[in-house]
Amino acid sequence: MGTKHLTIVAALVGALLGPRAAAQGTFAGMVTYKVTSPEGKTGVLRYYQLGARLRQEVEADGQNMATITDGTTGDMISLIPQRKQYFVMNLRQAAGALGAMGGGKQKEAPDFSKLKVTATGRRDTIAGIACEHFLFESTEAKDHPPMDICGATGMGFMGSGGQGASLMPSTAALLNATNPELARLARQGFFPLKLTMAEKQGGKQMVLEATAVDRHRPDAALFAPPPDYTKFTMPVLPSTKP
Repeated sequence: MGTKHLTIVAALVGALLGPRAAAQGTFAGMVTYKVTSPEGKTGVLRYYQLGARLRQEVEADGQNMATITDGTTGDMISLIPQRKQYFVMNLRQAAGALGAMGGGKQKEAPDFSKLKVTATGRRDTIAGIACEHFLFESTEAKDHPPMDICGATGMGFMGSGGQGASLMPSTAALLNATNPELARLARQGFFPLKLTMAEKQGGKQMVLEATAVDRHRPDAALFAPPPDYTKFTMPVLPSTKP
């Protein structure tokens, strides 16, 4: 599993992180996932959550990637273990900049409340926890295959409480759904234990499946750069304007 799939993993988990606090409460703890790429290669994702702060660590093909995200401020810290450095990017500011480059309009984040959801009737026990499979499908990109999510109730929501706009939705967005099936899910919380997705219809699938769930409160030190890391400032790209 190369750098491309490390990025896909981060994006996939990122697609479940979020802007709003949930009545059910967000999850606090750590979940370890086995990640299987479309080519059959495997890696490990460790997902930590504490309030509005999230940490993701991916290990695959001898490569390590770690990010820390603050759902309140929108700041994402990327750690560079090989150099004991880190850099900070604000996701909301980055969204605005990318929107301006694309014609001045910021692209809206996907909204779970607008997805079509179908209960499959299939149930699993993953990492010792019962979950139920649902298919989440875009009503706009009809050529995109649905994502199969086996979600557990009683664990709260994946994602964080935050203020203002966010690049990424969370499963807490189910609380805003007009779809009665989504609203039913939200009442008991919905935490993904297994996710199966493909980039195109009939394509090979990427799978994330939980192998262990630790519900102990994570150490707050995990959500900040190690004390021996130094901050790396990203160089400013020269303007392309004439």
